[in-house]
Amino acid sequence: MKLTELAVRKPVAVTVLAVAVGVIGWFSLTQIDVDYLPEITYPMVKVHIWWRGATPDEIETQIADPVERAMATVDNLDYLDSSSIEGMYTLLVNFRYGVSVDTAYQDVLAVMGRINRQLPPDMDPPMIMKADPSQLPVMEVTLASDTRSLVWLREWADNWLVERLSAVPGTAGAEVVGGVEREIRVHLDPVRMTAYDLSPEKVAAALREENRQTFAGRVTVETREIIARTMGEFENLDEIRNVAVAHGANGDLVYLKDVATVEDAHEELRVNTRFNGQPCVKVNVLKQAEANTVKVAAAVKAKLDQLRAESPPDIRFGVVENQGDYVMGAIKSVRDSAILAAILVVLVIYLFLGNWRQVAVMLVALPLTLLANFFAMKTLGFSLNIFSLGGLVVALGVLLDNSIVVLENITRIKHEREQSPDPAAEDPVIAGTRQVGPAVVAATASFLALFLPFLFVPGLASLLFHELVLVIACVVLISLLVAVTITPFLAGRWLKPGRMDPLARAFASGIERLTQSYGTALRGVLRFRWVTIGLFVAVLIGGILGGGRVG
Repeated sequence: MKLTELAVRKPVAVTVLAVAVGVIGWFSLTQIDVDYLPEITYPMVKVHIWWRGATPDEIETQIADPVERAMATVDNLDYLDSSSIEGMYTLLVNFRYGVSVDTAYQDVLAVMGRINRQLPPDMDPPMIMKADPSQLPVMEVTLASDTRSLVWLREWADNWLVERLSAVPGTAGAEVVGGVEREIRVHLDPVRMTAYDLSPEKVAAALREENRQTFAGRVTVETREIIARTMGEFENLDEIRNVAVAHGANGDLVYLKDVATVEDAHEELRVNTRFNGQPCVKVNVLKQAEANTVKVAAAVKAKLDQLRAESPPDIRFGVVENQGDYVMGAIKSVRDSAILAAILVVLVIYLFLGNWRQVAVMLVALPLTLLANFFAMKTLGFSLNIFSLGGLVVALGVLLDNSIVVLENITRIKHEREQSPDPAAEDPVIAGTRQVGPAVVAATASFLALFLPFLFVPGLASLLFHELVLVIACVVLISLLVAVTITPFLAGRWLKPGRMDPLARAFASGIERLTQSYGTALRGVLRFRWVTIGLFVAVLIGGILGGGRVG
């Protein structure tokens, strides 16, 4: 093979290239992003609409029906998935695979703007966002206390904890789930409302007018300009009670306290979160898309340790989910698999080939292949995530197969040349690689043929398995390249004539006896072939019948 001849005849160039690939691969490994899931851009848009106090039936008729009729006219729509619960409507607009998520978002935005007047006027503005399956919380933190209420925990998390967690580098904010939010309730007295000719709408308008900040002008002081605002937001219940809502018959002001009672309460518990059986409030910490999951998770965990000391002593912090732990577990799995592979390779090659020099060749090929793969992953823009690492674990099983086949054949030809020297014969390294080269290439192609079809699976599955399949392909192709270049190059310089080591020779004798026993058994099977076929058919039928009873 031309590549093998070039590698054998240009030792300096091959050495420099191998070292360069190793250094670049190591640098790529230190720079590659670490995440839980691959970056996924799926054409799906979420629409959330809150209509407080509305029943599911009201939401279905007044929000869901007009919204879904309008969405059905959008181009490239795949399907709609919606749910209506008390006070909230959620719609997932799924577009056909291949549509730009930005285009999908603009289409949904346009539809919602067009039908906005058909929707209830007292509902909250729709929240429209692009769906990103990779943006799961990097960490889920729980807050619990034996002495404080869920209302207090929720307010403390919203006003104090979220602000500090969002300041951690790499985070994209934090959201509070569970607990109950503080709610100021105004209970109107129908009799007094009628006496003063007041409607609930007038009272609500008066409260909105009083509870706001307004622009008051600009003040110029020398070279500075100061923006002035009137601070009008309510600070306590008395300010709410003393809001003027109307004028009496004699011209006196009518205050809210004259027609209603004001209560500091909390909303009805809708989302019940528990940790270790105790009610709690949960805080989801999100990370920026380009941030390193492991580093962000570690930074958030360190910040939590700091915040524990600054928090009231009766608040207990807990960590429910930590993506950093999942990613580190996957990395540890790959590391352990690589170490185990190296140990098994050392043992198998030594026992079957009988010399530590062959082992040394494999111990160079293994890390070089992995480092070259990390360089390929960095070039392709992949991250270290559960799918790419899964592909790496799968590929480890066949990573050295090609090199072992080439090395064994080179060793065999070298041994034959020692027994029958032929000065005119071709270099045993080149000859050995040439003999098994087509078989090695065919085996690699067959292995790739098992996985490459996954790239053509439509929908989300293709996005998820894209990196897994390509990582497997990269590892296998790089291992093939190493097998026909680096392995012959090292074999030509490190393999020396010599007898097998005593331990390997004893193992080879055992294998030889096992081979002879197998030959004897095979001749017996061929002699009584009909008995063998009958036993095989009986086992096959038994397996089919028994398989139907397996639960």
